[in-house]
Amino acid sequence: MQAVMIILAAAWLWLCFCLYPAFGWNEIRLVPSFMLGEGLPPYPGKGQGPASTWIYGPMPLLLHLPAMLADSASNALKISGAINLGVTVATLAVVCTRFSVVGRVHNPQARLLAFGLCLALWPESSFKFMQADNTAIAAGLLSLLCLSNYLSPQSLWLAAIGCMIAILSKQTMVGLGLAQCLFLLFRCGLLQAVIQGVRILVLTLGAFLATAAIFGPGPLIYNLVTLPSTLPWASSITARLIEFWPYLLVHTGVPLCAGFLVIRRHPTCNRLWLLPIIAWASAWPLDIMSILKTGGSINSLHGWLFFLPLAATLAMLMPKPTARNHALATLIIVSLLAIRLWTGSSGPWLPLTAHLADGDALARAQPGRIYFPWHPLITYYSEQRFYHVEDGLFIRYLAKDPVGHQTAIAHLPPQLSGIAFLKNEMDWGIARSIIPHGARITGYNAWILYDWRPVTSD
Repeated sequence: MQAVMIILAAAWLWLCFCLYPAFGWNEIRLVPSFMLGEGLPPYPGKGQGPASTWIYGPMPLLLHLPAMLADSASNALKISGAINLGVTVATLAVVCTRFSVVGRVHNPQARLLAFGLCLALWPESSFKFMQADNTAIAAGLLSLLCLSNYLSPQSLWLAAIGCMIAILSKQTMVGLGLAQCLFLLFRCGLLQAVIQGVRILVLTLGAFLATAAIFGPGPLIYNLVTLPSTLPWASSITARLIEFWPYLLVHTGVPLCAGFLVIRRHPTCNRLWLLPIIAWASAWPLDIMSILKTGGSINSLHGWLFFLPLAATLAMLMPKPTARNHALATLIIVSLLAIRLWTGSSGPWLPLTAHLADGDALARAQPGRIYFPWHPLITYYSEQRFYHVEDGLFIRYLAKDPVGHQTAIAHLPPQLSGIAFLKNEMDWGIARSIIPHGARITGYNAWILYDWRPVTSD
């Protein structure tokens, strides 16, 4: 049965990898890495461009730099997808195999089940999309692992470094620093908690100042602080809570119930469960605030992702390791993975990149003329230029700081007379607003081209 679990888990991860290139979201989030690799500022300042959608820290951009080794948009997204998937899967494997549980360390079967449970319950958006959250969660989990296994000051320094990387991946990870301090407060007393807080503060502040020196303090603060803070709240807080209530119920109810049951039934094991519960509770306030902002989604529920691997490992190791317990756990995990495969997709078992090849042919046939608002890698490879991405323009519009006319023109194709969208692709209407009345509409495989180039007679 565990062989079936491994096969289903591998199939689920492969399916997510195949879907990764199909989403324009991944292209627009990968472009800032390419800008960084080309020596251009990935954080354009106020009134500058090209506008990107990246309003997070620089660590994920560095992580995805190897995608620049590719010779096409298709291959760049394959490399990025492998990095995106590999970081999360590798981190879960390390945490589930190395999280220390006294007296239960040598139980590889139980740890394999914990790893399988994490894969079965992990948000599929983490596997299918390039998110700053993925790098932040990976660094945060590794920092908690160092904290749980600390035997020396070196372990605490490693935990602080992991926390710094998490915060420089996504700003809302500051709750992780609080979690580390609270854990040490309960375990070791006030002095160790304060020292760890100082470590985290000094490392994070130093890294931020170094980043500001590289990219400029003004542009960095504008992208990391000003834009995110001025994005509006959801138009209806009640509607947003109703939309996400099943996730909130699980992501809040399970940690609370686990804490309650542990305190009542396993008072001697409180120390083991302390870390995942504190990690969840410290992240929860900012998690809730994030999903209530415009654009917020379940990927912002970081506390659950800190809780799940640690709690799953404990749950698999703490009961008496009988064959019956393992068989029941395996059956549950296999069922969850089967449901994911059944509902996830009809199964594109090869990476979905045909549209990128078609878009590349379209762009190369008419260089400097066609704008791909959601697929900027196509024109990067065909023209070696970076243009505005529509979501970046939309973010600035929502933040009440829209891109000015001159900046908009400066980062669009120089002979702009066509805009290409994928069929049924989401868009914000900004690019469509510049399509003149009477533009010709033609189909090109998966693409729809709006063309207003003057018709010439031979």
